Amino acid sequence: MNLFEKIGLIIKTCFSSPLHIEIIIIFILLFLFLFLNLKYKRKNVNWFLTALLCYFLISFLVLFWNDFFLALRSILKKVIEYFYFSPIPVYFLTILISSFCFIKTMFTKKYTKRHKLISYLLLLPIFFLFVLFVVESYQAKISIHELTSVYQNHVALATIELSQGIFFLYIITCIVRYIYHYVNRKL
Repeated sequence: MNLFEKIGLIIKTCFSSPLHIEIIIIFILLFLFLFLNLKYKRKNVNWFLTALLCYFLISFLVLFWNDFFLALRSILKKVIEYFYFSPIPVYFLTILISSFCFIKTMFTKKYTKRHKLISYLLLLPIFFLFVLFVVESYQAKISIHELTSVYQNHVALATIELSQGIFFLYIITCIVRYIYHYVNRKL
Protein backbone atom coordinates (compact mmCIF):
# COMPACT_ATOMS: atom_id res chain seq x y z
CA MET A 1 0.00 0.00 0.00
CA ASN A 2 1.16 3.50 -0.71
CA LEU A 3 0.71 6.43 1.65
CA PHE A 4 -2.66 7.53 0.26
CA GLU A 5 -4.08 4.01 0.44
CA LYS A 6 -2.98 3.77 4.08
CA ILE A 7 -4.59 7.11 4.91
CA GLY A 8 -7.76 6.07 3.08
CA LEU A 9 -7.88 2.80 5.01
CA ILE A 10 -7.52 4.64 8.34
CA ILE A 11 -10.28 7.12 7.43
CA LYS A 12 -12.56 4.27 6.32
CA THR A 13 -11.89 2.43 9.59
CA CYS A 14 -12.55 5.57 11.66
CA PHE A 15 -16.08 5.90 10.27
CA SER A 16 -16.90 2.19 10.11
CA SER A 17 -18.49 1.78 13.55
CA PRO A 18 -20.12 3.91 16.26
CA LEU A 19 -17.26 3.10 18.67
CA HIS A 20 -14.72 4.56 16.26
CA ILE A 21 -16.84 7.68 15.82
CA GLU A 22 -17.06 8.08 19.60
CA ILE A 23 -13.28 7.83 19.83
CA ILE A 24 -12.94 10.55 17.18
CA ILE A 25 -15.34 12.80 19.10
CA ILE A 26 -13.44 12.22 22.37
CA PHE A 27 -10.14 13.17 20.77
CA ILE A 28 -11.66 16.25 19.14
CA LEU A 29 -12.96 17.31 22.57
CA LEU A 30 -9.54 16.72 24.12
CA PHE A 31 -7.97 18.84 21.41
CA LEU A 32 -10.50 21.61 22.04
CA PHE A 33 -9.76 21.48 25.79
CA LEU A 34 -6.05 21.81 25.07
CA PHE A 35 -6.62 24.56 22.54
CA LEU A 36 -8.83 26.59 24.88
CA ASN A 37 -6.40 25.98 27.71
CA LEU A 38 -3.71 27.78 25.71
CA LYS A 39 -5.79 30.92 26.14
CA TYR A 40 -6.96 30.45 29.74
CA LYS A 41 -3.90 28.58 31.10
CA ARG A 42 -5.72 26.58 33.76
CA LYS A 43 -3.65 24.03 35.65
CA ASN A 44 -6.74 21.90 36.31
CA VAL A 45 -7.03 21.05 32.62
CA ASN A 46 -3.39 19.99 32.50
CA TRP A 47 -3.79 17.80 35.57
CA PHE A 48 -7.01 16.28 34.26
CA LEU A 49 -5.50 15.42 30.91
CA THR A 50 -2.38 14.01 32.56
CA ALA A 51 -4.55 11.82 34.80
CA LEU A 52 -6.59 10.75 31.77
CA LEU A 53 -3.46 9.83 29.85
CA CYS A 54 -2.12 7.86 32.83
CA TYR A 55 -5.49 6.09 33.12
CA PHE A 56 -5.33 5.03 29.47
CA LEU A 57 -1.74 3.83 29.80
CA ILE A 58 -2.47 1.85 32.97
CA SER A 59 -5.60 0.36 31.36
CA PHE A 60 -3.51 -0.66 28.37
CA LEU A 61 -0.92 -2.28 30.63
CA VAL A 62 -3.59 -4.19 32.56
CA LEU A 63 -5.35 -5.41 29.41
CA PHE A 64 -2.20 -6.35 27.51
CA TRP A 65 0.17 -7.22 30.36
CA ASN A 66 1.86 -10.22 28.69
CA ASP A 67 2.11 -8.55 25.28
CA PHE A 68 3.63 -5.45 26.86
CA PHE A 69 6.39 -7.43 28.58
CA LEU A 70 7.10 -9.44 25.43
CA ALA A 71 7.42 -6.19 23.47
CA LEU A 72 9.58 -4.62 26.19
CA ARG A 73 11.83 -7.68 26.27
CA SER A 74 12.14 -7.58 22.49
CA ILE A 75 13.02 -3.86 22.55
CA LEU A 76 15.65 -4.39 25.26
CA LYS A 77 17.10 -7.30 23.30
CA LYS A 78 17.40 -5.14 20.17
CA VAL A 79 18.98 -2.28 22.12
CA ILE A 80 21.54 -4.64 23.63
CA GLU A 81 22.23 -6.14 20.19
CA TYR A 82 22.75 -2.67 18.73
CA PHE A 83 25.15 -1.71 21.47
CA TYR A 84 26.95 -5.01 21.74
CA PHE A 85 26.96 -6.07 18.07
CA SER A 86 26.67 -2.60 16.66
CA PRO A 87 26.40 -2.24 12.90
CA ILE A 88 28.98 0.16 11.56
CA PRO A 89 26.41 2.85 10.54
CA VAL A 90 25.05 2.85 14.11
CA TYR A 91 28.60 3.11 15.43
CA PHE A 92 29.30 6.07 13.16
CA LEU A 93 26.02 7.65 14.26
CA THR A 94 27.07 7.38 17.91
CA ILE A 95 30.39 9.01 17.00
CA LEU A 96 28.52 11.90 15.32
CA ILE A 97 26.19 12.29 18.32
CA SER A 98 29.19 12.18 20.66
CA SER A 99 30.91 14.87 18.58
CA PHE A 100 27.83 17.08 18.73
CA CYS A 101 27.55 16.57 22.51
CA PHE A 102 31.26 17.30 22.97
CA ILE A 103 31.08 20.56 21.00
CA LYS A 104 27.90 21.59 22.81
CA THR A 105 29.54 20.88 26.16
CA MET A 106 32.55 23.02 25.28
CA PHE A 107 30.53 26.04 24.18
CA THR A 108 27.57 25.97 26.58
CA LYS A 109 28.16 28.36 29.46
CA LYS A 110 25.28 27.13 31.63
CA TYR A 111 26.98 23.78 32.35
CA THR A 112 28.88 23.53 35.59
CA LYS A 113 32.55 22.61 35.66
CA ARG A 114 31.65 19.23 37.13
CA HIS A 115 29.23 18.51 34.30
CA LYS A 116 31.84 19.49 31.72
CA LEU A 117 34.49 17.37 33.41
CA ILE A 118 32.22 14.30 33.47
CA SER A 119 31.32 14.86 29.82
CA TYR A 120 34.97 15.16 28.85
CA LEU A 121 35.86 12.03 30.80
CA LEU A 122 33.15 10.05 29.01
CA LEU A 123 33.39 11.53 25.51
CA LEU A 124 37.15 11.69 24.99
CA PRO A 125 37.61 7.91 25.39
CA ILE A 126 34.93 7.42 22.71
CA PHE A 127 36.99 9.51 20.27
CA PHE A 128 40.19 7.73 21.29
CA LEU A 129 38.55 4.35 20.62
CA PHE A 130 37.20 5.59 17.29
CA VAL A 131 40.66 6.68 16.16
CA LEU A 132 42.01 3.32 17.35
CA PHE A 133 39.27 1.58 15.35
CA VAL A 134 40.10 3.56 12.20
CA VAL A 135 43.83 2.84 12.53
CA GLU A 136 43.23 -0.86 13.21
CA SER A 137 40.83 -1.08 10.26
CA TYR A 138 43.38 0.51 7.99
CA GLN A 139 46.31 -1.59 9.19
CA ALA A 140 44.39 -4.89 9.15
CA LYS A 141 42.71 -3.97 5.83
CA ILE A 142 39.25 -4.53 7.31
CA SER A 143 36.35 -3.96 4.98
CA ILE A 144 34.16 -1.76 7.16
CA HIS A 145 30.97 -2.40 5.21
CA GLU A 146 31.25 -6.16 5.91
CA LEU A 147 30.32 -6.87 9.52
CA THR A 148 31.90 -10.31 9.48
CA SER A 149 35.33 -8.87 8.74
CA VAL A 150 34.92 -6.31 11.53
CA TYR A 151 33.73 -8.94 14.01
CA GLN A 152 36.59 -11.31 13.13
CA ASN A 153 39.16 -8.71 14.18
CA HIS A 154 39.26 -8.78 17.98
CA VAL A 155 40.74 -5.28 18.37
CA ALA A 156 38.13 -3.66 16.10
CA LEU A 157 35.30 -5.52 17.81
CA ALA A 158 36.59 -4.63 21.28
CA THR A 159 36.92 -0.92 20.40
CA ILE A 160 33.36 -0.82 19.04
CA GLU A 161 31.92 -2.63 22.06
CA LEU A 162 33.82 -0.55 24.59
CA SER A 163 32.99 2.68 22.77
CA GLN A 164 29.29 1.81 22.64
CA GLY A 165 29.35 0.93 26.34
CA ILE A 166 30.89 4.28 27.23
CA PHE A 167 28.35 6.06 25.00
CA PHE A 168 25.53 4.20 26.74
CA LEU A 169 26.98 5.28 30.11
CA TYR A 170 27.13 8.88 28.84
CA ILE A 171 23.45 8.75 27.80
CA ILE A 172 22.44 7.34 31.21
CA THR A 173 24.47 10.09 32.92
CA CYS A 174 22.71 12.75 30.84
CA ILE A 175 19.28 11.31 31.64
CA VAL A 176 20.03 11.14 35.39
CA ARG A 177 21.37 14.71 35.30
CA TYR A 178 18.26 15.92 33.47
CA ILE A 179 15.91 14.19 35.92
CA TYR A 180 17.88 15.56 38.88
CA HIS A 181 17.69 19.16 37.60
CA TYR A 182 14.06 18.79 36.62
CA VAL A 183 13.11 17.60 40.12
CA ASN A 184 15.18 20.38 41.72
CA ARG A 185 13.44 23.03 39.63
CA LYS A 186 9.99 21.67 40.45
CA LEU A 187 10.66 21.40 44.17
